[in-house]
Amino acid sequence: MIPDPLETAGPSPEAAHVLVVEHERDVDLGLIAGRLAAAGVVVDIVGPERGRDIPGDLGGYDGLIVLGGTMDPVDDDGAPWLPQVRQLLRDAVRDQLPTMGVCLGAQLLGMAVGGTARRIPAGPEVGLVRIRPTGRAAEDPLLGQLGPNGRRALAWHWWEVTDLPDAYLGEPVTVLAESDACPVHAFVVGEAVWGIQFHLEALGPTAKRWASDDPERLVGIGVDPDALIEQVAAAEQELKDGWFPVVDAWIALLRP
Repeated sequence: MIPDPLETAGPSPEAAHVLVVEHERDVDLGLIAGRLAAAGVVVDIVGPERGRDIPGDLGGYDGLIVLGGTMDPVDDDGAPWLPQVRQLLRDAVRDQLPTMGVCLGAQLLGMAVGGTARRIPAGPEVGLVRIRPTGRAAEDPLLGQLGPNGRRALAWHWWEVTDLPDAYLGEPVTVLAESDACPVHAFVVGEAVWGIQFHLEALGPTAKRWASDDPERLVGIGVDPDALIEQVAAAEQELKDGWFPVVDAWIALLRP
């Protein structure tokens, strides 16, 4: 069992700095926040609901995290900051800056490198799902920890990534994980830029908040909000034990 992270007294002068793009306050870092704090990482959170503009470049940052959100990945009119986020993701690929795009962030990364984001033809994937390794996942510093049988995580998406290219800017694009309903649940561009469709950051409180925000929408796709909340709460320690090490492996790549 992996313990929860302890609060740190503050970053050292040599601390890594990570830019976090938060599209909505309701879709935050979740368990990632505690792991970053435990490692003494300085976090700079930007986004429209933070009242802080997304920067034009990644200068001064040692890593990038792009979180999820309820907007569609192609809705540049409704979410006019999305083109800038895609450009930052392209810059991260060019520089091989340690990067993690989660859910919407993964879809934006897929688009940024020449893939496609589309509505899932069979309908949304919402709930605890088993994330299984594919292809070269065993060699990956993050998803290599899945093991042959995979791990469960919370999925919550109406869109998916498809038609990824073989390479972008000379960096190979490799699919690493899938579920029964989604053939691209994780991929990596080069050796440092990951797209993660599932919510590795989400624990019980996050699931409760999201399910309570719009229960009618869940009922409309055949998901019982109360049952979902109970399932994720019951799996809390399993989720921590499964995904803390993956987040920590990403943090270990940061080089201030």
